[in-house]
Amino acid sequence: MSAEKTKAVRNIATKSKSKTKTNVFGNCAGIFVKIYHKACTVLFPSNIKCLICGDDLKQKQDIEICDKCRLKLREITESECCTRCGSPIAGQGKFCLNCQGGDVEFDIARSVFVYENEVKHLISGLKYNNKPYLSRTLSCFLAEKYKSLGWQADLIIPVPLSESRKKWRGYNQAALLAEGVSDIIGVPINTEALVKIKDTDTQASLTLAERRKNLKESFKVVDKYAVRGKKILLIDDVMTTGSTANACTHELKKAHADRVLVLTIAHGKPEIPTQSNINSAKNFTN
Repeated sequence: MSAEKTKAVRNIATKSKSKTKTNVFGNCAGIFVKIYHKACTVLFPSNIKCLICGDDLKQKQDIEICDKCRLKLREITESECCTRCGSPIAGQGKFCLNCQGGDVEFDIARSVFVYENEVKHLISGLKYNNKPYLSRTLSCFLAEKYKSLGWQADLIIPVPLSESRKKWRGYNQAALLAEGVSDIIGVPINTEALVKIKDTDTQASLTLAERRKNLKESFKVVDKYAVRGKKILLIDDVMTTGSTANACTHELKKAHADRVLVLTIAHGKPEIPTQSNINSAKNFTN
């Protein structure tokens, strides 16, 4: 065998070994995450203690929160929220200031609770403190809300995380919630059609304009056939300004999704509108 052929064979073998190592690493990581979630189920079995106060539950229940603590959770009713985005409204009117401005791409959105106190603690535990088992109860709340609204979705899609963020956290909390909702209401889920294609800064400290700029062109539909003509139920943990939901909806509707219905566990508290805000707000025309 010539020297050139020998070198070529060695290069192919090296690439093959490298690819095999990458595949093995990826498979091991996936297996580790599954084992971790199984361990959480064993270490934190459902239906035993209240997730908020830690007291023993009186009976087996899907929502692992005692009656006393459930009363502390401030639910958002239809009579006190924005007709379009579901934000708790401060003051009179049917629409919040964001929706009055008309710059909303999703069709309708609703949240179960106001983002405060115990609800904030539960979401923080799921999102930042490595407690994926909390998604069981939170998914039940989302499913209850979906049923009460009478929505009819064809497909559930969770708001995606970037690959680096997902590896750092170990899971996508929105996907865990979406999987739980899918199991309860029987609507199929697709976690791969919509992806996040770039890392973005944390939204919490950004203004509305900064949030929109931060998220611009950060999502992409990679399976247009999966969403074409479908009524999509988009699941996330928290809605604040609606910038993330808008960015996802923009891509879903570019791929010819019929409607996008957004459902989240919580919605940020509204700011009290000032007179200048009210005077400058455009009429809601959708």
